[in-house]
Formats: sequence, structure tokens, C-alpha cells
Amino acid sequence: MSLRSLLPAQHDLDRGSAPIQVAIIFPVVILIIFGIVQGFTIAWAHNAVATAAREGVSAGRMYGAGPGDGAAKARKATADLGGNLLTSVSVSTAGTTRDRMSIRVEGQAVSLVPGLKSISVSSAASGPIEQWTTAGDDR
Repeated sequence: MSLRSLLPAQHDLDRGSAPIQVAIIFPVVILIIFGIVQGFTIAWAHNAVATAAREGVSAGRMYGAGPGDGAAKARKATADLGGNLLTSVSVSTAGTTRDRMSIRVEGQAVSLVPGLKSISVSSAASGPIEQWTTAGDDR
């Protein structure tokens, strides 16, 4: 009888190690997946508020429109684009002058990661207000 026959085979020593490895790595993989999805959620929410701000400025700077028209369009765009991923939306026309429309849209991107608060996203846009002018008008 040889010494080799008395020792267990190498593959017998590794028996049961795969479930332990999976139990250790699985939570890390899940957290990475949640982090990636959370990143995309934040990007989507930021894109929604940026688009809403641009839409609001576009609507508010038209001839005959006002800041209220721009704010209403921004709110509608936020509701259409943000869906359930964007909450606590506020639209501000502060900074709008007679010659320039300014809109700022702010909101909260929902959190998918347990224990993480919702993330604030905001965007602002501005543009000149369309006006009729005549030759020689100094505006």
C-alpha cells in the first residue's frame, strides 16, 4: 500500500468550495448591478430635466408667449419624460427678463439602492425672447 492511496484525492479536498465562493461573490455582484442601474436612472432623470428646461425655454420665448407658458411646457415635459423615476419636480422662471427667457427645472431621481437617498438633479436653459423689430430699432 502506498502513501498516495491513503491520502484523499485532490478533487475531494475542493469539494463544497463552489457554494462558498458563490455566497461570497453574489452580494458583491448584486450591488454592482444595482449601482449600474442606479447610474442609468440618474442619467435618465438628468436628461429629463434638461429636456424639460429646453422645451420650456422654446415655448416661452415664442412671440406672444410668456414665462407662464414656458413653465407649463417644462412641467408637462417633465411629467411625460420623467415618469416614476423623477419626483419632487419644481420649475422656476427666475432670471427671466424682458429680452431673455430663463427656466430652471429641479427634481429628485429615485433611489434603487437600499439606504441611498434620492439624488438631486437640475438643469437650466435660457434663450432670447422673439420680438418684432423695425429697421433702426435699438433693441
